[in-house]
Amino acid sequence: MLRVLLAFIIAVVGAALVGSVMQTQFNLAELTALSVSVDMPTRMNTIVHDLLHFGPVFAAMLVPTLIIAFVIAWLLAKRFVRLERWWFIVGGGFGLATAFLIIDSLAPMPTLIAANRTTLGFVLMSATGAFAGWIFDRLWHPQARELNEELPK
Repeated sequence: MLRVLLAFIIAVVGAALVGSVMQTQFNLAELTALSVSVDMPTRMNTIVHDLLHFGPVFAAMLVPTLIIAFVIAWLLAKRFVRLERWWFIVGGGFGLATAFLIIDSLAPMPTLIAANRTTLGFVLMSATGAFAGWIFDRLWHPQARELNEELPK
């Protein structure tokens, strides 16, 4: 049970970090498209600010989404064992995409997360759920060949 909990926490944190940085880059790209100059120190400060402020919000969105997605993936993996990792990857991505659609339909503004305004942003932000699924399954239930991998020296 501890392994499952640790794998889940690491998956949520990993997806929240990647998603937060991705969201930042989409926002900065929009500002740049409006001819706003964004220098490297400002870009780095914005990333840190978003990691500290948007990251926890995104993690809070990921927790219930991934619990539901991973339970469904686990049930499917019990039936189709050879596809286990893919169920978690697809489940994480599909679950997060579904959460975005539900949240955006309930939010008073057009989209809660600005990166989701474009198809590319929606797909990439949803892919952070797939990334979480990959992390979770790799840590929770590593394959035999992964256990035999040598650590880099």
